[in-house]
Amino acid sequence: MYKILGGDGKEYGPIPADTLRQWVGQGRANAQTQVQVEGGTGWTALGQLAEFAPLFNAPPIAPGAPGTIGAGAGVTIPNYLVQSILVTLCCCVPFGIVAIVYSAQVNTKLAAGDVAGAQEASNKAKMWGWIGFGSGILVGLIWGALQALVVAGGGMSGSH
Repeated sequence: MYKILGGDGKEYGPIPADTLRQWVGQGRANAQTQVQVEGGTGWTALGQLAEFAPLFNAPPIAPGAPGTIGAGAGVTIPNYLVQSILVTLCCCVPFGIVAIVYSAQVNTKLAAGDVAGAQEASNKAKMWGWIGFGSGILVGLIWGALQALVVAGGGMSGSH
């Protein structure tokens, strides 16, 4: 039986070795995930335990598409960093910055083995990117309408 230290800092378990292997296969645990053997007092990286080391000695998986980070076992989570930067530069700075912050959290959480947290950060980066994009379009339309009104109003006042 084993306990693991999740990316959220919480302890999970005790769980049997078979469940831990499933978690590795699902991307919920990786070679850096901190593990404690039941009855033990110290934490060690899962990849350092002889029983689990073969799970991490597989040939490397081909890298995913740009802007994604592999979470293990074929799982990729987009970080939306490029989209977030474009929204910041072209549409709406405040919402774009929020999107960039969440985009950066995706990579950090994946590196810590927190796949669920990485997915949540990815979803929030995507959401804030779309909110920023929509806000930029809305402000542009309002600005254009106001400019049209000023031009139309200026033309009428000149005819009096």
